[in-house]
Amino acid sequence: MIPFNIPSITGNEEAYIHQAIDIEKKISGGGIFNKQCSLWIEQKFNCRKSLLTTSCTHALEMAAILAGIQPGDEVIMPSYTFTSTANAFALRGARIVFVDIRPDTMNIDETIIEKAITGKTKAIVPCVYIWKRTVLTPNGF
Repeated sequence: MIPFNIPSITGNEEAYIHQAIDIEKKISGGGIFNKQCSLWIEQKFNCRKSLLTTSCTHALEMAAILAGIQPGDEVIMPSYTFTSTANAFALRGARIVFVDIRPDTMNIDETIIEKAITGKTKAIVPCVYIWKRTVLTPNGF
């Protein structure tokens, strides 16, 4: 059996959940934990403003809107990615241009991106996958 999606427990989770749900009544943004996380990101990365989203899909959709993607624009991305990457831009009417990946990194092949660029290219979405080789033993460790 391979353990999957098991959360790490550090000891304060129940108190924080109680605070978010029972005291602040804010579990979907705008609460103290959301504000603390945004502030940490702004300080850590020296950025003017950070905005947390509920998922990477939402972040990609927001990026497409903020980039001003319009029908007919071309958006280049790796051929190996989650469907939500392409969907975020396709929902804005973009034509998705897939570029092959490198088998050694599973990331977009940077040596052929330039060939895919046209006058209609509006964005390049360079998804980065970090692969970690894991050897599992019979007990899952």
